[in-house]
Amino acid sequence: MVKVSKNGQGKTLYIEISLYPCGNADPTKNLTISCPDNDTQFKTTLSDHGLRKLRDMMLSFYAVHVLSKQ
Repeated sequence: MVKVSKNGQGKTLYIEISLYPCGNADPTKNLTISCPDNDTQFKTTLSDHGLRKLRDMMLSFYAVHVLSKQ
């Protein structure tokens, strides 16, 4: 569930995040990070490339759910 603080008028975006093992990778070195919510659905890994994708997705979600409402 996507939630913005102060009943949608705030600046903090809350989203559900799940962490779990990434296939056969060593779970002390890489995990899968995902969000099942329809408004912020994503799935990536904690690799360098995956973290860049995560950053871009978080900035996009913040722009849509917070900045566009101000």
